[in-house]
Amino acid sequence: NVLFDPFSLVSHVTDATDWRLCVPVTVVFPDREEHVVPLLLAIEKLGLKAIPRGAGTGLTGGAVPVADDCVMINLETLDKIRGVADKEFLLEKGSTRMAKIMEVEAGVVTENAIQAASRLGWVFATDPTSAWASTIGGNLAENAGGKTAVLWGTAIDNVLSFRMALP
Repeated sequence: NVLFDPFSLVSHVTDATDWRLCVPVTVVFPDREEHVVPLLLAIEKLGLKAIPRGAGTGLTGGAVPVADDCVMINLETLDKIRGVADKEFLLEKGSTRMAKIMEVEAGVVTENAIQAASRLGWVFATDPTSAWASTIGGNLAENAGGKTAVLWGTAIDNVLSFRMALP
């Protein structure tokens, strides 16, 4: 899951911005979330910088290597929809409200989350134009919105919680 071949490196030089600043040292694809923290520690120990990345559909340069000592951590392999549930929330003055919850990994393609929600009669609120390729982690990192943002807000407006790996 650690790639040094020219195709892998070149395909991670830019995102949808097409800004090309530096070639990454390597591209790594963790198999499980538990692999991310040890991976970050190893990258730090080597004196390198880590850049998380999903599908590379971002338009702000968030996944573009900006130095020669960057390692791209491609999270597309973390693509499980773990579950869906109803959750009761306590509101002001003791009232409650039910909400639909979907637990997903960072590499889940947005369209797959939209389809999973639709099969249950739900609406997945974040719907960027790149839904066919963009990933949930990237949507959060870039605060994607799309055509439904006016109705339901952007990605960050629709997150109950998340886990972030730090070295």
